[in-house]
Amino acid sequence: MSTNHHPDDATIMAYAAGTLPEGFTLVLAAHLESCPRCQERVAEAQALGGQLLAALAPASLPSGGLAEVWERIEAVPAAEPTRRRAAAWDGIPGVLAPYLDSDLDGIPWRSLVPGIRQHVLEGVASGNGSVRLLAIAPGFTIPHHSHRGGELTLVLRGSYTDEIGRFRGGDLADLDSSVRHQPVADTDEPCICLIATDDRLRFSG
Repeated sequence: MSTNHHPDDATIMAYAAGTLPEGFTLVLAAHLESCPRCQERVAEAQALGGQLLAALAPASLPSGGLAEVWERIEAVPAAEPTRRRAAAWDGIPGVLAPYLDSDLDGIPWRSLVPGIRQHVLEGVASGNGSVRLLAIAPGFTIPHHSHRGGELTLVLRGSYTDEIGRFRGGDLADLDSSVRHQPVADTDEPCICLIATDDRLRFSG
């Protein structure tokens, strides 16, 4: 299935520069697993960043600076190996494997309202927002809302339609505070999305 919706250039540049918030980084990394177009965009942004760094005048390190850097590196404890799962759009992207214990069908969902369930990913920094999996039953609608900050939404299964267009598996919605929308699951299976926000939503319906 072809991907029709992608992150904007500013999001790609922030990801390549390492300045994108952790929650948004996780969602974008999941999108990149199956999107060659955005993989190329990230590579181009990283190359551009390398060229800009190469153009900077060199700066000298203070005495003992390099030794201090190595001491800090060696002082960091080795990370525990994490379980990885192969990416698959009918399941879970590999980058999400450390946060989940099962595939999409085995997730311990919590009901928010009839037809809408969520599973919050713990331990992912996202400012005043959150990172969560959201499952919308066929024909059900998320209440009309806008955003106090940004939101990245990646469709993992099913699809939804809103004022922007139709989003299917692999599509990513890159939204800011100017967007007002009301997504509705428009297939005969639940629409499951990975969503990161950096602030609370404003509901108007």
